[in-house]
Parts: sequence; C-alpha cells; structure tokens
Amino acid sequence: MIKIRNLAFEYFDRDDEGHLTEMINAIRGINFSAKKGDFIAVTGKNGSGKSTFARILNRLLVPIEGTVVITGLNAMDEANTMAIRKKVGMVFQNPDDQLIGSIVAEDVAFGAENIGVPENKLWNRVIGSIETVGFRNAKEFMEKRINQLSGGERQKVALAGVLAMQPACIVLDEATSMLDKKSRNEILSLLRDLNKKVGITIIMITHLMDELVYADQVYVMNQGTIAMKGRCQEIYYREEQLKNLGLEVPVQAKLARMLFLKGILDRDDLFTADEVTANIKGKYPHKFYLDTAMPKERVSHRKQNPMRAIIVDNVDFSYGGNKVLEHVSFSIEKGEYVAFVGRTGAGKSTLLQQLPGLLKPSQGSIFVDGVDIWDKTTDLRSIRCKIGYIFQYPEQQLFAKNVYEDVVFGPRNVGVSEVEAERRAYESIRLVGLPEDVYDMPMDKLSGGQRRRVALAGVLAMQPDYLILDEPVAGLDPEGKREILQIIDALHKQAGITIIVVSHDVESVSQYADRVLIVENKGVTDGGTPAEAFYRLYGEDGDINMLPYSMQLLVRLRQMGLAVDCFETDINKCVGEIEKALGR
Repeated sequence: MIKIRNLAFEYFDRDDEGHLTEMINAIRGINFSAKKGDFIAVTGKNGSGKSTFARILNRLLVPIEGTVVITGLNAMDEANTMAIRKKVGMVFQNPDDQLIGSIVAEDVAFGAENIGVPENKLWNRVIGSIETVGFRNAKEFMEKRINQLSGGERQKVALAGVLAMQPACIVLDEATSMLDKKSRNEILSLLRDLNKKVGITIIMITHLMDELVYADQVYVMNQGTIAMKGRCQEIYYREEQLKNLGLEVPVQAKLARMLFLKGILDRDDLFTADEVTANIKGKYPHKFYLDTAMPKERVSHRKQNPMRAIIVDNVDFSYGGNKVLEHVSFSIEKGEYVAFVGRTGAGKSTLLQQLPGLLKPSQGSIFVDGVDIWDKTTDLRSIRCKIGYIFQYPEQQLFAKNVYEDVVFGPRNVGVSEVEAERRAYESIRLVGLPEDVYDMPMDKLSGGQRRRVALAGVLAMQPDYLILDEPVAGLDPEGKREILQIIDALHKQAGITIIVVSHDVESVSQYADRVLIVENKGVTDGGTPAEAFYRLYGEDGDINMLPYSMQLLVRLRQMGLAVDCFETDINKCVGEIEKALGR
C-alpha cells in the first residue's frame, strides 16, 4: 500500500530578503513500507523527523529525493495530490488545528464534501462516522457546537471527519498525546477496531512508548533516520539504545521483565494487566481466595494555615448558561505539591485560572494568603506576581523576539530595576536548564520542550510563591518529560515553591505529588495521597485502566482473590507485594 525508498527532506530558512540562512536535513535515506491492514507505530524523540514523515504520507510536504508510492500512486507527482488525500486521512496532535466548523455536522462533513461525495450519500457517511467513533445519539450530537466539546470529544470529531472520507489509511500525528488516559484508551481501542475489523491501515506517530503495544511493527526515528525497527517487545528490551535515543522503556515492560526474572511470569512479553494477572493466576491458582474483599477507601488529610494558603470557598463558574463548576471548596497550603486530576473537560483548567484572577467566579470567594483576591481594595497585579501560571500550550504565552526579551519582560513590567530584572532573567534561564547560547535565539528556532522551559523561566523571573502548571509534560518525548518533571521537583524541594499541576499523566502524579484533588461532577474532592486518590477515582467499581500501572496489577489481582495491598504505585514495591502474597 505504501512503499518509500531513499526518502530525503530538507527545511530551508531564509532572511527577509529571501537569502538562504540555514538548511536542516529533517529526513535522510528512509526506507519504509506498509501493507493493507497493517498497524504501524513510528516513534522517536521530539525533533527526530516523525511529524515531517507523517506529512509526507498525506502529501502535505513533498520530499526532495526518493520514491514515494501510496496506493499505487506516485506521491512525487503533484497531479496525484487529491487522489492520495482521498486515500490517506490525517489526524493531528491538536484537534483545534483541523476543526474548522462551528458545529459537529459541518466539521465531519467538510472533508467528504470537498472530495466530491454527493449529498444523498454525504449525511449517511457523517452519521455513520460519528457513531463509529463512539457517539450514540449521532443526530443529536451533530448539532453540538465544537467549542462546547472536551479535548477527547474534539479529537473523536476530527477522526470522524477523516472516516467520513472513507480512507484506506489513517495517519495520526501524536493524536493522543494531549488527552486524558480514558480518552486516550478510547481512541486507541477505536483505532484497533478500525484496523482489525474494517481493515484500515493505521500509521500512528507517537512518543508515548506504552502505545507501541497496539502496533504490528515499530519504527524508531532519530535525527531523520530509522534507528530501530521491529515488534514492540524487541524494541522495549533494547533499553540502553532507547535511552541513547531519548526514549525509555514503559512501566508495563519494566514490570513484565521484573516479574519474569523473578520467575513469577513465564513470559516477558505480557504488557497488559489482564495478560499479567491471568498468567500469575494460571501458575499459582492455590493462592487466590474467592473471599478476599477489596480494601476500603483511604484519605489522608492535613491541617491548613489560612494565612499561608490558597483557599477556594463555595465557588461557582459558568460559561454563558453552561455551569462548569458548582459549590467548589478546597485549600492548598504553601509548600505542597498538589495535582488536580479528572477527565478532559471536567473544568480543571477553568478552575485553576481563577486562582490568580485570570477568570472571575460567578459566585464564591478565593483567598490567597488571607487576602480576598476579588475585594475591591485588593491589588490584583500583586496576586498575579505571587501566583505564576504556565498554560497547557506554553508557546501561546511567548511573544518577544528572543528568549532573553521574553523572560525579562515580566520583572520589567512590574517596576523591578533593570539590573535586578536582568539578574532574574539569567538566573531563571539557568534554573530551567537552558544553555547560555539560547539567550538571543528567536522563538521559532526552539523545540517544543525548549519553548516550555522558556515559558517556565519567564514565570520564575517573577519569583512566585505558587506555581500553576497546566499539563506541563503533555506533548513531550520521554527525555523532555523527565527533564521538566525534575526541574519542577527541584523548584518544589529546593526553592520552596508551592506546585499546583493539572495532569493526565498518572505515573508522574504518583511519583511527585504530595496530594491529589479530584475534579468531577462540577465539584472538587480531596483524594488524599496519589494512591488513595486513584483508588478512590478508578478502583473497585471504576475502570482500572485509568490507574497507574502498578495499581492496575494490584487491584486486578485483589479482585481475582490474591491478598495484595492495592495502595502501591512504585513498581519495586508492587513486585514485592506480589512476591509476598505468593509466598515467594
């Protein structure tokens, strides 16, 4: 279906007068093939060439060298552009980049209409595609406004628009990286069904290493070349090579290997909780007792000092007539590392934007260190200096001509002396781990991870007491994610900054957060420690696929009758708990 030989692509930068200033070899000498019905994953760190490769498959970019044949058509020939795009659908990382209609029906119909699907067939395709991606009342859902949908729903609408074109192949460019775990699982399950039941070829560009298990074949890219190729288990166990490529072995594979080496599993290629627990029960059936009850929920509370805390008291918030938050009350004490979790669209970002006064509640009060931020005597600018905010897409808050000017802007703007503003800027850039040679670098020359660090440095230059980060690691490769998490942890432990994060990454929340607050049903619940919160949210009666993987195994084993403690998120402690329960 797709045959690529000796592929090469270069980006050219030119100055204002059109002179060539830089040439970047994005792809060099790639060979790639996909048969009808294949499910292929392409992974690699940010900047490895994955997205460039994806756009070549849809003829959004045209290579400078090589052979590209897609469904028998020469992709180097411009005359084949529309025919190829009929066959190869594209889903991007951010659904907002491809949703153009104001309501769902307009958007899903757009692509099919543009390739000439007649009207008497068009709306049947639209309804069928909306139902395929999991929306039951398709006719009712068609009338929903795009701006009222959650991130997961928007991504499904983007996929439905591609399906309405009835492509032979779908290319997904990091299409799940900004979603919560539930929405991500739904999209991945849908892709698997489209692949296995309908026969659509899937090419999934991803840096989320746990997603490789869905693929029949995995390509690993590095600096525009194919560095590794094989099945996911072959890739997972080349740990040193992955590390050198800025990637890492996912928790599932690490646990499978540990349990295999200890003799608990008889295979090391079992990467789902169901596979692992079934294997364990098959080997040790006498250790599983049907009368083992699930443990009760636990919640750890701590006292709050209202003069050194953010306190939210009975807050409501609405967008127009749509109430998003209702009777919300909680507090965050200085020195904590608090994570907010909940499904996409639950209102987490809306809630946290109210803490520094970026949004005003419909009713209720918000206090910062004993000061009512909406009291008419309060200097709101001083509150915003005290609470730093990093948005989900940090590049949206970068606006200066280069790194230094962006970072120094905040201190200058609040009247700090030029000498002090300069000192703060250089110190903040150093704190986030950026080298000195980036100071004069234009924003468009930075990688996604570097832009995130610049945004963080700009907020740190304001010397905040509280730091809010909305999905700080979403969209980053494993190496970039690890570096950002370590920086945030150091700011918390060494600089004493109170950290408040919104995150869908349950593994990092489990590793770093002191306490988890759950946003659901328009309210907020104190979940206690990460293990307590995830058990409360997704445990006995919920979807265990939403848990950190260690807890998935323990909860599933407990449900099956093995006497393990479910409140462990560390993989070493998880393995120890299983060993103890098996009497090994």
